[in-house]
Amino acid sequence: MPTALDELLQSLTTARDPNQQHAVLAQLTEQLRNAAEILEWARNNAHWRQLPTPTWEWLRTATDTARDLAAGLDEVRPAFAAPRAPSTAPAPPAPAGHRASTPRR
Repeated sequence: MPTALDELLQSLTTARDPNQQHAVLAQLTEQLRNAAEILEWARNNAHWRQLPTPTWEWLRTATDTARDLAAGLDEVRPAFAAPRAPSTAPAPPAPAGHRASTPRR
């Protein structure tokens, strides 16, 4: 699997096999984690260089966002490798603590 983002994008246009799609997403996840590390480095340097607070805060937000995206891909990526479920599969259960609304009288 290529590691450059532009090469990953090109691979995705030809990836028809679910395992290939899964591999592209796995590589993207790793690249997002690498991006978060780079952003964290920049954030630390912005703080050390005493750059304006908005710069440091933006870099902190960008770092957190990159990590959140990687974590989200970790959750959804398996769906691309697994065989597709039939469309008649039952809906997943409601989250814990969620109650169906009852009509008021």
